[in-house]
Amino acid sequence: MNTENKKVGYGVVGCGRIFPAHYAAIKKDRDSQLIAVYDINSDAVRAVKEKFGVEAKNSLQELLSDPRVDVVTVCTPHHTHKDVILKVIETGKYCLCEKPICLTTKEGEEILTSPHYKDNVFVCYQNRFNPAAQFLMKLLKKGILGQVKLCSASLRWWRDNSYFQDWHGDVEKVGGMGFNQGAHILDIMRQVCGMPLRVDRLAKPMRENSNVDDVLLANVVFDSGSYGNIELTTFAPYKDWEVSLLVAGEKGTIKIGGVSVNKVEFLDVKDEELMKTYPQYSEEIETGYGNSHPRVISALTEFVKTGKKHPSLADARDGVQTTEFIEKIYERH
Repeated sequence: MNTENKKVGYGVVGCGRIFPAHYAAIKKDRDSQLIAVYDINSDAVRAVKEKFGVEAKNSLQELLSDPRVDVVTVCTPHHTHKDVILKVIETGKYCLCEKPICLTTKEGEEILTSPHYKDNVFVCYQNRFNPAAQFLMKLLKKGILGQVKLCSASLRWWRDNSYFQDWHGDVEKVGGMGFNQGAHILDIMRQVCGMPLRVDRLAKPMRENSNVDDVLLANVVFDSGSYGNIELTTFAPYKDWEVSLLVAGEKGTIKIGGVSVNKVEFLDVKDEELMKTYPQYSEEIETGYGNSHPRVISALTEFVKTGKKHPSLADARDGVQTTEFIEKIYERH
């Protein structure tokens, strides 16, 4: 950036389901502005242009060539992420990619070893910024919970059959529920527990129009010495019920939950004063996307302007590590 007073310009590639969350987040941040959008689907571009009044580009190259664009946000189907990221960083622009950054660690290595990769790629793991998740990480960093012995991750959401009629219903394109709805809670679980060493897993689709798992169950032994279990489903009629993580350590236990790890449900530690504070780390949310997309945009814009990186802002290496974690859960490594 030439000046700290200039707003950071964002261009968005992909005008699908997640676009409104990014539009609102960029609009909310006083130091950011949305410059233009592009989607290979002309109908999607037209709909976004009419609804939000944004400038639309006719090609990806046209978007990448716009000097007003500092950051390109990738909101395309999962299987396209790696190729779009590489095209973005070839232009010298920053890239913010919706999760997952890639579907395999091999793809991740292509990004990390690109001559154009210079700490300029970030991943939208927005739930890291949730106050409840921030509180959990604070407790772990300070050693208040002690060594983690058990970690239990749950996701109980609902997606009807229509959701799976496009690329979301093709496991080769979406990667599986663990890479889609489950990615955020598994990203947090990785930070708590480390990498899986042994996995006993069951993953099954429950619909005729999709080969994507609706149920993912796993018992895991982690390289940190802790044990974990994972229970994820998108077949819990008829709404998004909860996403939670229970962490039991030698010195205490905490559960963060709510619809999307937006609440601290309970805490049990010996520090009585700390016990009084945990309710303040809960917040209400309107959808499963939560409230933290604006926090991601704010953190990335601050990094672009000043070079100061928020510790919860997931960079490319973080993203590839979470992809590796999910690969190991699916035993695809």
